[in-house]
Amino acid sequence: MNGRVRHLRPLRIGIDARPLSYRLTGIGYYVKHLLDAMQAVDSPHRFFLISNTGIDYRLFSDRWRKVEGGTARKLTSTLWVQTRVPLLARRLRLDVFWSPRHHLPLLLPRSVGCVVTIHDIVHRRYPETMSRANLMVERLLMKASIRKAATVITDAEATRIDLGRWYAVAPSRVRVIHPGVPPLPAIDADDPPPLEKMPRKYILFVGTLDPRKNFEGLFSAFERIEPQRHGLHLVIVGGRGWKNRLFFQRLTHSPVRQNVLLTGYLDRRQLAAVYHHALCLVLPSVYEGFGFPILEAMSAGTPVITSDVSSMPEVAGGAALLVNPGDTAGIASAILSLLHDASLRRRLIDAGRRRAAAFSWRHCALRTLQTLEEAVVT
Repeated sequence: MNGRVRHLRPLRIGIDARPLSYRLTGIGYYVKHLLDAMQAVDSPHRFFLISNTGIDYRLFSDRWRKVEGGTARKLTSTLWVQTRVPLLARRLRLDVFWSPRHHLPLLLPRSVGCVVTIHDIVHRRYPETMSRANLMVERLLMKASIRKAATVITDAEATRIDLGRWYAVAPSRVRVIHPGVPPLPAIDADDPPPLEKMPRKYILFVGTLDPRKNFEGLFSAFERIEPQRHGLHLVIVGGRGWKNRLFFQRLTHSPVRQNVLLTGYLDRRQLAAVYHHALCLVLPSVYEGFGFPILEAMSAGTPVITSDVSSMPEVAGGAALLVNPGDTAGIASAILSLLHDASLRRRLIDAGRRRAAAFSWRHCALRTLQTLEEAVVT
């Protein structure tokens, strides 16, 4: 497909832009960078970014417009979308509506073609790892949204298989469209450390402290390798998460607690520097819809250890060490391999950079636009 998207007539396309109204996390970065690439495509269509509150996103195409509501509370955004967007769809004369985040407005007119992106089905595979509010919304809306959609987009083949197994979605209704890599600022070798008291030698975990990320398994592996003996630290980057009270109690009383740094949320420049100086990224999740940190680390020249389940082998593509997320000894062994084997680290760095370069936001944008065009009700 070339750089110009063609259709019989210009379309009016609505997009659920709520991920751009709050602090960016995985889906927010997906939406931001995909929309940047879509704006850069020579397209005749009109696009309407719709959210319950202000949209923190720069438009540089005159064919794009923001439609912002006056309800800032995140907890009420779902109700706003379900009640207000069907009315907006009529007023804006939308041909297509795309939700890049699991849920469609279920009362959209039948004349509006619908596309939904499903990043994962954690609520079916690992419901015990979710917060109660998020679990309730997924259970209420995802199944009905999948039924309403003409086409479902997934980030990975693993999620397409899950949709067939758990929701009986026919393969013909699913488009697997890999995202690109969220870009990181360039880091110079002589840049100062990104944080005060930054350890010199550390392994890195990036992600919200959500139980499916298996940070407790990683911590058990870290304890097992006796990090004090190696002068090694564990740096955990991300939000505090949920259902992790017992982990923080355990950390407080652990003999290696002085070797663990929890940074919280970092800006992109800080995150780039943390990747750049890490011995490796360890992402031993039990389930991921895609796993942006894998490709971010690879693009930064950082070796990766990740799980051999769900989408992670698909994303890593042979450029990472794969481990069983339930095998603490195996995770520990992989960490020690990278600690002591410089040639293995160099091989993974080279392979990782090549792997990350294979993922393109432009390609993702072109395929997504094509999918939206195909959803038009005729």
